[in-house]
Amino acid sequence: MHYICNIQVIHMSEPIYIKIPERIKEEADLYVKSGFFDNRSELIREALREYLEGLRKKNLEMSVELYRKGDISLGKAAELSGQGYEKMKEILSERQIPIRSGPESLSEAEEDLQVAGKIL
Repeated sequence: MHYICNIQVIHMSEPIYIKIPERIKEEADLYVKSGFFDNRSELIREALREYLEGLRKKNLEMSVELYRKGDISLGKAAELSGQGYEKMKEILSERQIPIRSGPESLSEAEEDLQVAGKIL
């Protein structure tokens, strides 16, 4: 059995309806009952924020590793991670990953040009 939960998303005028398994609803209710959260909606908003933050961190780590291996350009790493170009350079420098200057192939140059067009 699934429970339909009404979630009011911050800065949006319309609610979002989701189905969650009964077991998860019961667990959520325990957190509300214990006072950790005022209501289910607050718990779900916080869980979603934390989940999305985790995805952003994973995207950054993936981008750093692909750049380190030489699989993607700095521009692509910045795009995939959601960081700006200069911020990505800073992150790579902090991790002592050398910044490659210029594209190493025509396809990498074209990729950098596409990314630059999106950023600008």
